[in-house]
Amino acid sequence: MLAARVQPYSVRPRSRPVGLGEVTANPLELNTTGLPAKQLPASMKGAVCRNPQIKGQSLRAVTSRIKGCSLKAPVLVSSVSGVALNPPATINCDAAEALSTWVVKGVQPAFHNTVVRMNVADSYSCRPRNNVRGAKISEHGSGNAIDIAGFITNSGRAYTVAENYNSMIRAAQKFGCGIFHTVLGPGSDGYHENHLHFDVAPYRGHPYCR
Repeated sequence: MLAARVQPYSVRPRSRPVGLGEVTANPLELNTTGLPAKQLPASMKGAVCRNPQIKGQSLRAVTSRIKGCSLKAPVLVSSVSGVALNPPATINCDAAEALSTWVVKGVQPAFHNTVVRMNVADSYSCRPRNNVRGAKISEHGSGNAIDIAGFITNSGRAYTVAENYNSMIRAAQKFGCGIFHTVLGPGSDGYHENHLHFDVAPYRGHPYCR
């Protein structure tokens, strides 16, 4: 395995390399329960993935000529388990379910139930892994992945992975292992120094967490 090169980072991912093509996704005002909006239980209004804890909207399928960049049933998730996502994340329901579980079982306990928002560095993105030209398409290309750059508490305090990689963030990250199949953060490979990467794609049949 080649050694990873440490490069400067910004919270937002770098531009997609030339030649990867374009994809489109058009939002729809749909729910996934099969019921007319006026018949939805109050808890299901605005919910996606048939889960009242996941709020957002369904999107049209994303198609692409690039292998690994299509997404059959994307959702634009604005909040999970009462925690807002900024900006809203385009992912699949498997990733959304894992994210919601992680917030309840990992994030809130680590932050003493004070987190009200998480800052998203990346969600769906048709690009190679770590933005390295020629690398395999990232799990972001199939909606399996989300990158979290920071946490905001109910007091307005911001904790970022880049500047505040403290015991609370580390504890939340550690608990994601098993809920997600892959968890990467600072010190893992040189490409995740300013965010936590989570994805639900199987890795050799067992979680891969660093």
